[in-house]
Amino acid sequence: MTIKSLRTYSIVRNFLFRMVNKEFLIFLFFLVLSGIFWLLMTLNQTFEKELSVDVRLVNVPKNVVITNDMAATIRFTLKDKGYMIGGYLYGKSLRPIVIDFSNYANGKGHGVVPASDLQKQIAPQLYKSTAIMGMKPDKLEFYYNFGRNKKVPVRMLGGITPDNGYYLSHLSFSPDSVMVYASQSLLDSINVVYTEHQRIVNFRDTLTREVSLRKVRGAKLVPSVVQLKLFPDILTEESVEVPIEAVNMPADKVLRTFPSKVKVTFAVGANRMRLMPKNAETKQLLPRGFRVLVDYNTIKDDHTDKCRVVLAATPSGIRNARLAVEEVDYLLESK
Repeated sequence: MTIKSLRTYSIVRNFLFRMVNKEFLIFLFFLVLSGIFWLLMTLNQTFEKELSVDVRLVNVPKNVVITNDMAATIRFTLKDKGYMIGGYLYGKSLRPIVIDFSNYANGKGHGVVPASDLQKQIAPQLYKSTAIMGMKPDKLEFYYNFGRNKKVPVRMLGGITPDNGYYLSHLSFSPDSVMVYASQSLLDSINVVYTEHQRIVNFRDTLTREVSLRKVRGAKLVPSVVQLKLFPDILTEESVEVPIEAVNMPADKVLRTFPSKVKVTFAVGANRMRLMPKNAETKQLLPRGFRVLVDYNTIKDDHTDKCRVVLAATPSGIRNARLAVEEVDYLLESK
């Protein structure tokens, strides 16, 4: 390529770049200008926006206990031009609403702050063109007492299902009781407190969880969160020979059954099984806590050779206990 050709190429290239840059700057200028016009038109429209304002309860006497969770914020829905709403969002901060305890406590353990009083505190902070369209909650309530309390136990609410082949041996709470602060009439009606509904499934090992207690309107629970421990145990199938007992027998009669014992099969956790009584020599399971009965009243007018046996009792922790047979031969004898 000759020197003349290079000069021509350079001149054409510079010319094209200048034209492109000029057109791009013009495009960019009109783009920004249109964006400004769009923004101004948008901000001149009317909008509704929800804003939150903190709430503070002050001048609470030292001997008073607030027994409910009063709302910590009030949400106001404000209506105004877009640039005014923007001022609240990015510039103007709203002061907290201050509730004086002494002005609203009724002396009977309850206080109500109406919507009008809440709006009276927020309205002076707003631009004159701003309208309050709504608020949540529409009033504030607080409950209080002068230290009256009661200790009540914690109970489980919900469903607990361990993994297949396991069962819930037991559960515990720490602490197992909580203090309830409330009015005397409400305290008299509370005997237990429950956890929030729990659904816990498919676990094999000891499980620990922090669970919240269900709120009681007008009452304060201390603590409001407790530790729940679940103790699963693996199920094993065992059996034991249980003597048959006769009940409601006349004094002059004796009932003999053949056989005299019935096999009872049951499911039990491995840990519970280790605690069940066994024969010291043979290590066989003893039938302590099991009862298999024959009721004389069911056979006194019966002329068959067999009587029905019933599993009347099992030890704690035993599941799905069943008899190997439900009828046995018997003989009634006079003394």
